[in-house]
Amino acid sequence: MEVAVRRVFVVAWVLLSLAGALDHTIAEKLLGRRFDLVLPHLQYGYVMFNLNPRTVRVYEYARADGVRRDLAELVAVPAPGYARARLAIDVAVKPEYLGEICYRATRASHEAYDFFVSEYQVDVDARTPARTTAMHCDAHGLVAR
Repeated sequence: MEVAVRRVFVVAWVLLSLAGALDHTIAEKLLGRRFDLVLPHLQYGYVMFNLNPRTVRVYEYARADGVRRDLAELVAVPAPGYARARLAIDVAVKPEYLGEICYRATRASHEAYDFFVSEYQVDVDARTPARTTAMHCDAHGLVAR
């Protein structure tokens, strides 16, 4: 009996998830509106399925040799496989985080860096940055150029 209840629960969960995904992707086009399914596991589906970023920021740094490297290399937070994404989210949530990275990096190595934030417009040209902001990082802090 318990096994049958589990199977029914799993099948219902999958069907409701599928209904929620269809509601968030094609219901408005086919039926002219969306339906609130009042399901806790689908409450944030709108953000996950309907809103894709059109601007992507890439964070890099360069030492005195001028070679650009991924800024996530300077962050001493364990994030195997997603260090770049974690850095981008941290900066998006807390923009002053770049200054904190600068402070920690110059304190640890006593050298100056140049930080670069390149913005790519995905809809226009994903290979060429639309805008690049350069900042100088040294013992005096992070200063825009």
